[in-house]
Amino acid sequence: MSDLRRIDSLLPGLPGGRRDETAAAARAVWPRAAGEQVARNSHPIRMTGDVLVVHCTSSTWAAELTMLSGQVLAALAAEMGAAAPAGLRFEVGELPQAPAAADEVVAVAPDRGRLRRARRIAEGLPEGSLRDAVERAYATSPEADS
Repeated sequence: MSDLRRIDSLLPGLPGGRRDETAAAARAVWPRAAGEQVARNSHPIRMTGDVLVVHCTSSTWAAELTMLSGQVLAALAAEMGAAAPAGLRFEVGELPQAPAAADEVVAVAPDRGRLRRARRIAEGLPEGSLRDAVERAYATSPEADS
């Protein structure tokens, strides 16, 4: 019989290991467990041992969440059951970029007056793609009327 063993059994932190699964599960429930405002300013990143490392947008958020870690940990346990981490560590770090919400995009249909103003603004530019882009940008800009 061989002494060879799979390396992932020796290093549980490798992708696909239990720690990555715990961090992924924590990310999935984080907004419910921590609250929406907290979730906008923090994000579970990885497991270190049995502790979930959470990046925060500032040292103020990290300090505040450290003081509230018992409550956050209890909420995670309620959401995740036995898969919940044993502890939390909050540190300042980068958060993943959130996708823009559909309601944040404002589409403006240009009216004739706006199109005329856009053409007047761009008329000093040589004809071509730059002139067309300036006209289009002004004509569809929500700030064009202000």
